Amino acid sequence: LAAATSRRRDGGGAVNSLGEEAAAAVAAVAHDPLLHAADQQLADAVRGMGLTTRSATATEHASGHGTGAIRRTPSTSSEEDLEDEEEPELAPPTDLTSVDGSERYSDIRQLLARQQRLAQLDDGGISPSTSKSWVVGDGYDLEAFNQVNGVWPLGHPLPLPDWSDSGSGKDTLIFDNVWQYEELNGIVETTLQRMLEETHYNTVNLFVDFYRSFKRTRRSDLRSFFQFYDVPINRRHHMCVSLAFEIMARMVQLFPVLANYLYVVSCEEQVMDCNDYVQLDEECGLNSVDAGVEKEHVMVAMRIAIGERRGVMILDPGYHVSRAVTVMQDQSYPHTGWFTQSKEPHLQRDYCYAYSQQNGKFVEWKEREIRGEETSFKTSLVYVAQEYITAIDVTVRRNLVYNFRSLLSRDAKGQVYAGIYFPLVANVQESYLTIFYDGTNEQRVRTKLMFSAFKVGKGKQLPDSIKEHLSRLAPQMRMPLQELTELCKSLAEVVTDQNFISQVLAINDDIGNMSVEN
Repeated sequence: LAAATSRRRDGGGAVNSLGEEAAAAVAAVAHDPLLHAADQQLADAVRGMGLTTRSATATEHASGHGTGAIRRTPSTSSEEDLEDEEEPELAPPTDLTSVDGSERYSDIRQLLARQQRLAQLDDGGISPSTSKSWVVGDGYDLEAFNQVNGVWPLGHPLPLPDWSDSGSGKDTLIFDNVWQYEELNGIVETTLQRMLEETHYNTVNLFVDFYRSFKRTRRSDLRSFFQFYDVPINRRHHMCVSLAFEIMARMVQLFPVLANYLYVVSCEEQVMDCNDYVQLDEECGLNSVDAGVEKEHVMVAMRIAIGERRGVMILDPGYHVSRAVTVMQDQSYPHTGWFTQSKEPHLQRDYCYAYSQQNGKFVEWKEREIRGEETSFKTSLVYVAQEYITAIDVTVRRNLVYNFRSLLSRDAKGQVYAGIYFPLVANVQESYLTIFYDGTNEQRVRTKLMFSAFKVGKGKQLPDSIKEHLSRLAPQMRMPLQELTELCKSLAEVVTDQNFISQVLAINDDIGNMSVEN
């Protein structure tokens, strides 16, 4: 492997377009029972990051051992961000998370202060994590999140994922009783819900930045550019990775000592055989070429102990989960268990997080979908044993070439109520955009618009019907109408570039082929 760990290799040259199968991923966000089966597939992706590319029979594998390779630090700034405009000032809500000037959380403050003193003693009088600034301007201090770039073997479609050394892991936060934990859990949950309401889930702007950066190079081979590209990440355009960073930063701002406990964890989605997955981790490790993992999703974890009972808190803002989920090894209270994530007349989606019976390094994330009389299950595996340190280089990079993009607004309970989404299709002349928002009488409005309709000449106006939809969508997206309109026009330029889209789909296909046998 050492001889094959170059980050620089020649690209694959001209790339053929994917077959018509890639264009079949069409959908609607409301899971309308009148839609075709292909429509439903795309609607499912709106649940969150939606990076699962494997078939229903695919399996993923993983491990958690460091490679010790020297890496560069990823970029934190976007070169082509849209300009922000100030939003109207609103009456400030009651701050349920404030710990200043109040005795409301005195027990928690005392508990964390005691834990901080113990941590400082263990570290020779200094608590390293709490001394770092987690937010820097419009971005994040990636050293605080321990993010690095992974090794990229020749011929591999993605860098290899990696984790922190087992000896440098995060501590376990110890509670004297259940009531202490419930109090902190409530603060975390309130902070999480506020963040969901204030942020978007957004894989659109990063895609536009990726395209514009590629075009500025005047290169023809996207594959080689994809490997050299420093993925930008900021506090405005959030996908699962930056959402994880954001909730961690907000909690550390409230309680700085939590910097020693919160950490990013990796997730492999829709694992068909958990036993095989765990066995592969034990045999060759998650960060090996043989594992062939995508690591397409991340969450946040914090190890806890209530007396002698052990567990972990899981936060998953990338899939709009508004709960601070508790996973106890003994599955007794305050273990969260099954809960309903979303419920509509035609679909109910329930989640459950529990430790893997095969290996305590993993938490199984089970998903139950109920459609009428039919019930289906999916299982994903979250690796909680070590901190995931290649979230940007692997997970965000993988997302750049995924064949589905979305920009979504969520409420405090994690319900998606407005947004735009679209697939990347092999024939760019067939590219379209779906927009949805809440209409009058609590009716969901959803419409598909051809991207070609946004390619108007300079000085010309969009059709009145499109302007009407955008004018209704913009307030629910908390975006100025002009900004939303310009974003749609930029997307039209990107998704109708046949050469670029063909290469994106080819790389996405290679990644899917890499992991389809796992």
